[in-house]
Amino acid sequence: MAIAPKTIVFIVGGLVVVGAGFALAPTLGDVFNQSLASDSEILGAPVEYSVNDAGETYGSPIDGTVPDLITARSDDGVIGYVRVSELDQQRNLAKSTTNPDAVFAVDVYELDGTTVVGSLTVTADTPGARDGFNK
Repeated sequence: MAIAPKTIVFIVGGLVVVGAGFALAPTLGDVFNQSLASDSEILGAPVEYSVNDAGETYGSPIDGTVPDLITARSDDGVIGYVRVSELDQQRNLAKSTTNPDAVFAVDVYELDGTTVVGSLTVTADTPGARDGFNK
């Protein structure tokens, strides 16, 4: 039984491709490792938030960084933004009060940080903007 010349060419070509793959494997691994390293550098880059007309940053807390305004839902269900400094102050008051009837609240604003669209009741159990970073 004779082997056709095309079959020999395919077998030799296949061996060359497989051999080249083994020879280049360490180099290809280095290329993939470098691309993964550059991704981790991007993840460690400083967080840049959008800024409203008043110069306040807004968005969600990311990588331990907190903007001036974070998204919140008012007691009436309106979505807006609360100023983190106001939220922190009211949370501290709620945690330190001995008056069980005390009510603490923060304004919920539009993106401008000025127009009030509602109010958010704050208790000692209300999560803060930085709470997720401490776990």
